[in-house]
Amino acid sequence: MVRAGSDQFSRPTTIIYADPSPERRRRTVDALESAANTLTVVPVATPTALRDALAGASERTCVVTERDLGGTSAVTLYDRITAGEEPPVPFVLYTGDGDELLASDAIGAGLAGYVPRGREDSLERLLAQIRRAIEEAGRDETAIGPRSDGAVETERGRFRSLFENIPDPVVLTVRDDGNRILDVNPAFEEMFGYDRETLVGTTIEDRLVPDGSEPIDAYGESGPGGSVTTIDERVTAEGPREFLLRVFAVDLGDEIHEYAIYTDIAAQKRRERDLERYRTLVDTVGDPMFVLDADGRIEMVNEAMAAVLGTTRSDLVGDHPSAYMPDEDVERATATLREILADEDRTWETYEMQFEPVDGDPLLVENNVAPLVDEGGTFTGSVGVIRDISDRKERERRIHRLHEGTRRLMAAERTDEVARVATEIARDALSLELNAVHLYEERPTIRSASATDASAGTGRPSERRDEHGVLVPAAATDETEALLGTVPALGPDSIAWDAFTAGETLVHGDVRRADNVRNPETPMRSEIHIPLGDAGIFIAGSTTPNDFDAETVTLARILAANVEAALERARREAELAARTAELERQNDRLDAFASTVSHDLRNPLTLAAGHLENLEAHVDSEGERYREEIDWALERMNTLIENVLTLARSGQHLTETDAVDLDEIVERAHRTVDPDLDLVHADSLPTVEADPERLLVCFENAFRNAREHVGEDVTVTVERTADGFAIADDGPGVPPAERTDILESGYSTDPDGTGFGLAIVSEAIEAHGWSIAVEESDAGGLRLAVSFEE
Repeated sequence: MVRAGSDQFSRPTTIIYADPSPERRRRTVDALESAANTLTVVPVATPTALRDALAGASERTCVVTERDLGGTSAVTLYDRITAGEEPPVPFVLYTGDGDELLASDAIGAGLAGYVPRGREDSLERLLAQIRRAIEEAGRDETAIGPRSDGAVETERGRFRSLFENIPDPVVLTVRDDGNRILDVNPAFEEMFGYDRETLVGTTIEDRLVPDGSEPIDAYGESGPGGSVTTIDERVTAEGPREFLLRVFAVDLGDEIHEYAIYTDIAAQKRRERDLERYRTLVDTVGDPMFVLDADGRIEMVNEAMAAVLGTTRSDLVGDHPSAYMPDEDVERATATLREILADEDRTWETYEMQFEPVDGDPLLVENNVAPLVDEGGTFTGSVGVIRDISDRKERERRIHRLHEGTRRLMAAERTDEVARVATEIARDALSLELNAVHLYEERPTIRSASATDASAGTGRPSERRDEHGVLVPAAATDETEALLGTVPALGPDSIAWDAFTAGETLVHGDVRRADNVRNPETPMRSEIHIPLGDAGIFIAGSTTPNDFDAETVTLARILAANVEAALERARREAELAARTAELERQNDRLDAFASTVSHDLRNPLTLAAGHLENLEAHVDSEGERYREEIDWALERMNTLIENVLTLARSGQHLTETDAVDLDEIVERAHRTVDPDLDLVHADSLPTVEADPERLLVCFENAFRNAREHVGEDVTVTVERTADGFAIADDGPGVPPAERTDILESGYSTDPDGTGFGLAIVSEAIEAHGWSIAVEESDAGGLRLAVSFEE
């Protein structure tokens, strides 16, 4: 951790930090600026922005750069900027995206330093490198002579950075007899099995060079400042081993120092063998496929990958994937690989991303990635297969739109509305712009789709092969009408009729070649004909031959099945609506008739009752007996009229219902008939959808019937049953042979009864769609069992 306000920079210093990753750039800038108050950090994301920033660079400026800058690398950019001349400001490479040769490449190219990112002391090392690079650059500007003290110190500093930061074995020697060893780094000690104290002062030839081999003379072969790269064998603690050997010669004036970097290439050779095994697989996979090394750079691709990127396989090798996909997708892939490596049960993972081919629109693809590990479990790279899932996603979208459209279908109330919605779904969800729905009619009416009304398709033909029938256009898309003009009705001489009568889907790749095509010059070429049961047919067309694949036909058949169900539902609802309207008209006529009868009969009855009352003062005792008989008859007639009206209204079809609390209805009926009636109502009755007034009449008549036929001391019981309720009394009951009769109008065991009471109960129950049964109660009396099921 570097403390804020670090005193490493006593003078104002500018750092130009180049990194294409926004998040990494933000974190690094924040860390640098918080490390010292005198530091000013200028973040840039591209090589162009870096060049612009360098144009106005001050004396104390240093460039800190990531290795990969999008389309180019930091080393390549440095070479272009310097073009063989001294750089305007020192460059320091700061990256966690490296390989074994990265540090030596950077130092060999002339960069002032290299610091690996991701270590605990990475920021401290970076600040030290920046300070040293700026100070040495200042000394170089004031130095005189080709190999001034400043230049020598700069050279020494660059290689000190290499020595401190490179993970590979490094040995520093002085060029004299035998190339005497001056220093080694810890990696060298571990690889070759010697400690530093043992090696310092000895020669390379004595310790490392096997018999028959010669040490590398970098100074002699390339001169001061030069380097030599070769593959050679050296002796390690475990025996001879091949290394990629890079030797740099540094002229320090009085001495020639050489820095030798040993990169073990055994792992590299194993990697090459692994890659060779992958090569056949990669070449034979049809989807774009790639192999990345441990640093995330492309090692191998197949022709499919090169083709979609518009380049060659050889040009792709060595590039970073960020050159071809967004940073967020690269970071997501990296995070996914880490997750797989951390989970023993996972070997691969799939995620979706945008992929941009060179000659087309961006594609939605599925990237299947898996890490590659060696025998020891060390991560050596990754492999990936990119699969275009645009078609699959489009299929999912079509199915989703079809599902959403089905909801609209089921909400349509009329057949013409169902047909219209069906054509819209076929166009919008299935991309069938040319389509129509034809509905069967038994009469050969010819009309266009725009003239279709709700009556089309409501018929139920007993035989679809009726030669007098016709398929009438109920709905068509605007595109269909624009192409065909008036959409014709289709009869027995049409292709559509063949599919309709056969009850099977017919697909024509070119309707002009069909035997019974009505118009050989039709602009339609491909057509799908899908019957809608007995209701009609769905037709989709295209002006291109053989334009419908199997998937489109399957989805169209699913749509047609939903349309058939929606048409059947609309037909049933239309029939129910018509039946309901007719019943309501019958109810109205019956109500009007009952009211008329009531009025026409009650007027003379009222007149007769008035005259009878006036007659009371004019009759003697003998006449009074006759007057009382007449009064009883008039009262009887009035009761009969009331019962007839109640019976008529109780049997009317229900048009409106409410949620009715049966317990409340029972209590109201009890109060209305006789509050002193002995009523047993222990069970709580359910709440039902019903007409409350008719239920009130039902219970009133049941209670009144019990009191009139049993007597004042009758006990009435109302109880809940498994499927409804029951009303029972403790009277003498009804003989089994007569139980089917007591619910009929006019039946009564009481000479003074009207015979309407239980008939009214029955009519009210049946008007609700319920059923009623006459049984014997536990006390031997009458029990009326009502079931909510028909």
